[in-house]
Amino acid sequence: MADSRMRVLAVLCLVISCLSVTEAQLRANYYQQSCPRAESIIKQTIRNAYNSDKTIPAGLIRMFFHDCFVRGCDASVLLDNSDSEKLGAPNANSLRGFNVLDAAKAAVEAACPGVVSCADVIAYSARDAMELAGNIVVNNWLGGRRDGPVSISAETLTNLPAPFANFTTLLKVFRSKGLDQNDLVILSGAHTIGHAHCGIVLQRIYNFKGTNKADPAIDPSYVQTLRNLCPQTAPGNIINMDQLTPTVLDVNYFRDVNRGRGLFESDNALRTSPIANALVKIYQVPQVFSPSFVNSMRKMGNIGVLTGNQGKIRRVCNVA
Repeated sequence: MADSRMRVLAVLCLVISCLSVTEAQLRANYYQQSCPRAESIIKQTIRNAYNSDKTIPAGLIRMFFHDCFVRGCDASVLLDNSDSEKLGAPNANSLRGFNVLDAAKAAVEAACPGVVSCADVIAYSARDAMELAGNIVVNNWLGGRRDGPVSISAETLTNLPAPFANFTTLLKVFRSKGLDQNDLVILSGAHTIGHAHCGIVLQRIYNFKGTNKADPAIDPSYVQTLRNLCPQTAPGNIINMDQLTPTVLDVNYFRDVNRGRGLFESDNALRTSPIANALVKIYQVPQVFSPSFVNSMRKMGNIGVLTGNQGKIRRVCNVA
């Protein structure tokens, strides 16, 4: 037990102390001179959307994740073409928030044409989503990303972790992005908000690995809850990932995972690693979860960014 705690503490210390070279290229208050109101304009747009739809933060945080994990945080997820990331299986008919991001981009374009990148609009919107859904304040969020010209649907399959992935696969994907085991666990906490289609979990609750039974790792009472919400004939039904507070960025996800009530196989996978399982328990404390989630989101926002003269500033986010 003592060794496990020491390993967890070592992981947390590395998260706090390590800064990537990329982060040095980004900076807080990036648009202070070129577009002083950029962040406040985006924040107000996101707040307006949130006031109309409390589920928007989940979509914006997921958008940031899906952008950064494929080609880096370059707004490639927003591009429209005949074979774009939007059309990839993990994204098609599931990503939400495009209209909100378009509104935020249009608002900053009206104030400062050709200055604020679409990649930064996604990043700032994710920051604002965290603040609204988590009732927290996020300081010194970094800007300076530029937009990439390429978006390929097949790359979503090879870069985004699947909901049925085991722990080894999940960790391999995260490490390939410069993230670690702690980031994997804490960013999985985003599953405390948002929803999924029942089709993703039908096999898990009715015929796990061909057994005609539910995944034995799921709490039996949760199996019944899921079956009530997801009849076998209704794969299109929508289910909240957190049954208790589905629009609040809180610690319920980790409490659920600890009790065998994670919706996806990838959620339960966290329990199969001693260190990850210890982190699941640690992050059930709100005062630990909130700053840790912000730190890992900030770290994720550094993945593969284009800076300086790399890439471009798109005037319209879905056009390269």
